[in-house]
Amino acid sequence: MALFDLNAEAGQAVAAEIGGVFCPVDVTDDTSVDAGFAQARAAHGQERILVNCAGIAPGAKTVGRDKASGAAVHHRLDLFQKTIDINLVGTFRCLAKSALGMAGLDPVNADGERGVIINTASVAAQDGQIGQAAYAASKGGIVGLTLPVARDLMGRAFASTPSCPASWARR
Repeated sequence: MALFDLNAEAGQAVAAEIGGVFCPVDVTDDTSVDAGFAQARAAHGQERILVNCAGIAPGAKTVGRDKASGAAVHHRLDLFQKTIDINLVGTFRCLAKSALGMAGLDPVNADGERGVIINTASVAAQDGQIGQAAYAASKGGIVGLTLPVARDLMGRAFASTPSCPASWARR
């Protein structure tokens, strides 16, 4: 098992506890994610299971008050962007890179399954609370991308198919 995280101290502790390998990864950075997958695959081979649970949950109202001055302020856009980048784009980055690796594996059963990807969202995706606009938007994005990605990946024998068969066009 491999654990990707930014927090080296906590990540190493959990990896040691579960008998896994810690990979320092920033899910917002392609190079970091590639290095994490390379490290994990060197230790364990190509993964067949990916669990995406990257997430931050900053609390900020759309319009709030500056604590120092009392002036009305809008939600910090950099904080909103950071939340989307980690929770949504980071999840997609990891699942796309993992799916590519899994596509090269031999199927494990007659249905052609090569692995599984689990994306975690939150009830906030549909019932976000006060101060959760960024978090709810990011988790709503996870909910929204999961089915189309599953449809993209179902029944596709990428490794042994050099071109797109005509039957794919009918789906």
